[in-house]
Amino acid sequence: MSVKRFVAATSRDAMRQVRAALGEDALILSNRNVAEGVEILALAEDAHGQMVGSTAPAQPTPASSKPMQAAAPIEKSAAPMAPSRNPMRARVSQVPQSAERAQTPAAPQADFAAFSERVLGEMQDLRTLLTGQAQRSADPSRLAAESTLERLQRRLLGAGFGVRLVEELLETPPVELVHASDELALAWAKRQLTSRLPILDDEAALLDQGGVFALIGPTGIGKTTTTAKLAARYVMRHGAAGVALVTTDSYRIGAHEQLRIYARLLGVEVHALEADAPLGDLLTRLAHKRLVIIDTVGMSQRDQRLAGQVAMLGDSTGQRQGHQGTRPIRRLLLLNAASHGDTLEEVVETYQRASKAAGAPLFGAILTKVDEAPRLAAVLDIAIRHGLRLHYVSHGQQVPEDLSLADRSVLLDQALNVEGDSSFAAEMPQASSASAQRKQTQSRKQLARGLLGQGRALASTLDTLRNEIAGFALLERAWPLLGYSLEQQQAHLEGLLDGAKRRRHLECVEPAQAMLWTQAKSVSGVDWAMPALSLSPGGQIQALPWLLHRLPAGEEGRVDWAREQLGIRWQLLPRCPGAATRQCMAQSGSTWLATAQAGSQVIVEGRRQRLKALANLADTWTELSCRYRGRDAHLRLSRLTVTLADGAPLTAWFGLLSDPESKRQLAQRYWLAPQEIAVGDSVAGKETADHAFAQALMAQLVHDDLPLLTRRAWQRLTDASEKIDPELRLLVATGLAAVVSRLDQERSDWAMDVRAQLMGLLGKNRGRSTQVLMDALLHLLTARDVFLMLGGAGLGGAGLGGAGLIDEVAA
Repeated sequence: MSVKRFVAATSRDAMRQVRAALGEDALILSNRNVAEGVEILALAEDAHGQMVGSTAPAQPTPASSKPMQAAAPIEKSAAPMAPSRNPMRARVSQVPQSAERAQTPAAPQADFAAFSERVLGEMQDLRTLLTGQAQRSADPSRLAAESTLERLQRRLLGAGFGVRLVEELLETPPVELVHASDELALAWAKRQLTSRLPILDDEAALLDQGGVFALIGPTGIGKTTTTAKLAARYVMRHGAAGVALVTTDSYRIGAHEQLRIYARLLGVEVHALEADAPLGDLLTRLAHKRLVIIDTVGMSQRDQRLAGQVAMLGDSTGQRQGHQGTRPIRRLLLLNAASHGDTLEEVVETYQRASKAAGAPLFGAILTKVDEAPRLAAVLDIAIRHGLRLHYVSHGQQVPEDLSLADRSVLLDQALNVEGDSSFAAEMPQASSASAQRKQTQSRKQLARGLLGQGRALASTLDTLRNEIAGFALLERAWPLLGYSLEQQQAHLEGLLDGAKRRRHLECVEPAQAMLWTQAKSVSGVDWAMPALSLSPGGQIQALPWLLHRLPAGEEGRVDWAREQLGIRWQLLPRCPGAATRQCMAQSGSTWLATAQAGSQVIVEGRRQRLKALANLADTWTELSCRYRGRDAHLRLSRLTVTLADGAPLTAWFGLLSDPESKRQLAQRYWLAPQEIAVGDSVAGKETADHAFAQALMAQLVHDDLPLLTRRAWQRLTDASEKIDPELRLLVATGLAAVVSRLDQERSDWAMDVRAQLMGLLGKNRGRSTQVLMDALLHLLTARDVFLMLGGAGLGGAGLGGAGLIDEVAA
């Protein structure tokens, strides 16, 4: 049938491809949004006529269809097409009605038959939707028709994760997952859960610091055994002299004696205290002990005495007693991994409320009875939603062998790699019921939980950006200054621009390999020069702008500064450097690559010629895939030996960018470079040099829109009510542009996850582009400010500021 597929960044570009390939009378069968932009399936008019002609005689015209044939054809609308899941017939150019009436009688009949078939198909889809999950589960063929995200949803619910968390995860999935395999979708879900699950990062620091820890939780959860296990881990590291055990469990017969046996085996002190007795005096006497572990009496979360018992462990107990030297008591909640999710939810909410009333929230949690739990999803779900940091995992009775540090990967693997679905798995609400549910759940508590979910996603996204993009942490420091007074901005600006601090930051996070220089006035409509930006060894942009007016003057001086201060080897220049600069770089072991224009003149075969006229003479070197100005592109690189007017031999490089689908040319780019860049002394050396050069050339090519992105960010930072220091504004705008460019270029899993989270902040489905990413990044930083104002504390890497206020609303 000769149906052809066209993919482009916009609908206009796609339609242009259709006209070029099939003519003005092509028929549009379908159009939809895809990861690359817009996809159109089209058919040539002559092919459609042959199809209609071959099918019309095979079907006799029923009597009931005659009025339909006699009716005038439906006039086609000239409005823009909206993406649709179902094929629809449309022309590239509008056809006059007289021409449509001149069509053969068989065409309306065929179109009507196709329309009827589509309607029946949609009715069948509606019937399938109404039958519900039970019918899909019973019919394997329907399971195969599920989308990747639907199967992922069912997998998570079947593992035992709650509906609330699954909805939060699947609210803004990456567009790359729509047609991905189940394995890739599950790996994405695991990364999302991993980033949200807080654990103890440094056990050594915790034990070295010591302090007073109280193990609390319901009865029979394993507090006494866990107390002995923690003490044993400390003794193995620091010896028995610095630890003391305290028990307040006077309810269970033999509870004191059990702890004394453990203490005797470990060689540590043990002290028994009545449940209602104050701790202040005892803790004062134990002030010389680095670590004190309190084994408390177990109480049901529904016990009315719970709040009073936890209050005895309040941080201010010693101060009320007049003992100023008493250390704060950190409460660790023990959670039975084998308990039902509803029970665990009630336990955490009750103990957290009692702990806050006693002076501080829970310090963390320890999972017990993991060896008895058929599924871990429920307890991990609760730890994620309540922001409860997991310290240890207990999986047996042996002391101290059956206690290990909480490991995100191990726990989530165990939670996800379970056979079959949980008998208590909840169904994800359908769209209609979910909409009704949202209208009925506007209470303060549910609103707070929604904010906490957004806060978890926000903290996870910020953590990823800090870890993956060098300079993002400095951008975070600069962003709040935009709201300060002009005097405060200028007072903090010098610290942000301090070269020594910036160099230390790069040394700790990611060293710089190349420096990207742009033309002094590279964009119109602004009065500033585009800052220089460094690149990582892999060619990725770093969000660490260097303002040109603060650098040494002149081309040669700046190149020397980059080499001496940052150790930069590659200089990516906006124009061919002068002879003195080229000689300086050659002597220092640096190399360079310069952007050239189509009209740049070089000497070939003794004649002065423009680069544009030499493209056909160049030898093809390699072909690469890249992302250029927000779209996927194919790059063909060619090279030609040339000479400058001063006699210097160079290599001219030609880059032809084309659309990977339609092969249509997008752009032609030119560069000049020293001849020795792509030459090595051996095969291995040549491959290494070629790879380094390809990275440098690609980096300069794909970042040529940075000045435009910076101008866009500069304009978005305008605030009529506040004055912004020009240096600070340019610093933040360039940093934002660098982050957006990196996110658009990066193909790693972390970037896919961050893009999905950023798109979710916008609250609408929008195609991937640098402009959309810029808007989303500004939303992210603004949302961060909101949570900071709510909580009065920083987000940091450990959690989310503002959670305290949100919890008060929830209560």
